[in-house]
Amino acid sequence: MKTTYDCIPCIVSHIVHVAKMVTMDDDLRREIIKKTLAEVVDADFSITPPEQARLFHKIIRKVTGVNDPYREVKDCSTKFALELLPFFRDVIATKSDRFDAIVRLVIGGNIIDYGADKDFQLDSAKQKILDVFDMPLDMDAVRQLEHAMNSAKTILYIADNCGEAVFDRLLIEPYREKIILGVRGEPILNDITMREVAESGLEGLPVRIVDTGDMTPGVSINHSSREFMDEMFNADLVVAKGQGNFETLSDYDRPIFFLLRSKCKVISALLGGGELGSLHVIPKNI
Repeated sequence: MKTTYDCIPCIVSHIVHVAKMVTMDDDLRREIIKKTLAEVVDADFSITPPEQARLFHKIIRKVTGVNDPYREVKDCSTKFALELLPFFRDVIATKSDRFDAIVRLVIGGNIIDYGADKDFQLDSAKQKILDVFDMPLDMDAVRQLEHAMNSAKTILYIADNCGEAVFDRLLIEPYREKIILGVRGEPILNDITMREVAESGLEGLPVRIVDTGDMTPGVSINHSSREFMDEMFNADLVVAKGQGNFETLSDYDRPIFFLLRSKCKVISALLGGGELGSLHVIPKNI
């Protein structure tokens, strides 16, 4: 999807938040805001919102020298999810439809997102994840996903955020022999990179892992590595987690399922007007 005018207030708010997060130096904060807002004024509306984020975070990195400002919250999120994983395994064991329960959990984990929600707090996540077991979800799409994952010979599973990725393990495990795990190539927001794969318990499944070679909080067709794009093209099926992957890949012409929570009014409107936080399994080219 392309950037819309309604994306601009969110972009500006995010820039100010990150400027305050990465440095206490008011001069550096002003320089960040000045340089990034100059880019906002001349924004290219033909690119996706995550590609806008890539551009602004490159500026912030250059001004401050801070390569991974979300590193601490990523590590806290991973630790938090690992501690909860046995609890949620037990919850799933009580459900009559195990596949549906797992899909709900991995979408529920998408609430752990410091990029879309600058005020997000981990101590609220457990209950918000538990709530997904009673929330509306398109069951026809869930059944389509189950059939597609059972039928595919190779699946590229593109992860999203740290913490959330720990719960992804439960959907990956039954299909680990056919899964290729995709992660970000460089730190951006609280998205998972190669650094956090082992910490999240995903390295030991085992599955083959490929990164995008890029820092877009999604998959940029323009900036991802040839290796990653080859995996996208050759996989029988792509399963993509989170809103950033949806924003960058919604026009991609391959069999793909998006698993996400809606986190902004633009996306909610695009998905038919659902409430913020609603759960979605979206088949494309299936």
